Parts: sequence; C-alpha cells; structure tokens
Amino acid sequence: MDKDHLIELISNSLLYESKNSDSNKNLSDFKNYLERLNLDQLRTMSKEFIL
Repeated sequence: MDKDHLIELISNSLLYESKNSDSNKNLSDFKNYLERLNLDQLRTMSKEFIL
C-alpha cells in the first residue's frame, strides 16, 4: 500500500468509530499528523486500526 492509501484507511477507521461533530476537527488534525509519518510508521499504525 502506498502512503496516501494508508492515511485514508486509518482516517476512515477513526471516522467510523467516532461520529460526533468535535471528531471532525480532531480527525483533520490527526490526518495532518499521519501525513508527517513515514511509510513504515504508517504500516505499523495501520495494523493497530485494521485488526
């Protein structure tokens, strides 16, 4: 998987889990954080969210 795909996968997983209005801003902040990670870090993180 490429970096963009992993970011979307993790973000969508979080969005599914929390559906309140405050979560949208938090999700945006978290997505920005994910974009700063390298591919290996994202792969490790995605394993936590997917499982």
